[in-house]
Amino acid sequence: MTIDKFHEIENKVIETITGSFNKAITISIPDFILLVVRGGYHNHLDKPGIDLSPFVIEDRKDFLIDLTRKKFFVKYINDYVSRLQNERSMSDDEKEFDTNIQLMIYTHIWESHLFLNQLVRLAKIQLGMGYDWITKLDYPKKNVHHNESNLSHVKKGPYIENSIINRFEKSDCNMAQLIKHCYLKELRDDFAHSTYYIDKNTIVSNGSELFCGPSISIEEWEEKFVSSMLFSYHLNDMLLEYRNQFIDTFGEKPIEILLPLKKNPNKKVWVYIKPERIEGKEERVRFRFVMKDEIDDFFSS
Repeated sequence: MTIDKFHEIENKVIETITGSFNKAITISIPDFILLVVRGGYHNHLDKPGIDLSPFVIEDRKDFLIDLTRKKFFVKYINDYVSRLQNERSMSDDEKEFDTNIQLMIYTHIWESHLFLNQLVRLAKIQLGMGYDWITKLDYPKKNVHHNESNLSHVKKGPYIENSIINRFEKSDCNMAQLIKHCYLKELRDDFAHSTYYIDKNTIVSNGSELFCGPSISIEEWEEKFVSSMLFSYHLNDMLLEYRNQFIDTFGEKPIEILLPLKKNPNKKVWVYIKPERIEGKEERVRFRFVMKDEIDDFFSS
């Protein structure tokens, strides 16, 4: 991999994500805003006797769960780019060690609930299906409202194929092609189950066939790894950028969104949320639900 090739891949990834966001905004600005403000579901609040809605904004659950991986992931990206810029070569042992690190990062990317939830929600918005407050990855083992069970351990392969790729193929061919280029179920599974080995310039599968053959070259693997790495990074980073620029672009007026009812999630009501500036390292804008008297004051002023 050269630094020029890295930037070529990065530009393509950013272009694809930008186009995908624009498609979603065209379909529904309120639903895209919910993606930006991390609308989510907390099943521990979905119980009788608790007078709080389980449907929340500013949901940091997935974000915090993913934080340790993200810190390591970002450090690796920075080190990787520095190595390319300095054209530093690696010994065979160093290269083998680094490839194992890449395989671990790759597996984590395609297991990340934060990343997969962002994709499935984006795909549904583009199809006009509204904002998915509860994805299959968010269901508890037993949920009386939704009559779902044992969905907390969703198999990621079929989920990525059916809930993400198949939906994007109907609404956003560029995004579908990017994911199909990046996501290799067999390779992810082979690493997770330790049914692989590295032989000089090749990753050899010992458990299943890769690309209709027994191996993949390091060169081909690295391009797919870099694509996945940049895809995961920029999807989250560009949502954060959109969030931080929200007030400068749209102002501080309240925004109407559809919120599911606690006792009947299939029924939704319009409520208001409001952006506010905050002091923080990354997030400079946050959102909160607006009380009725605040709405009355705003529209009467």
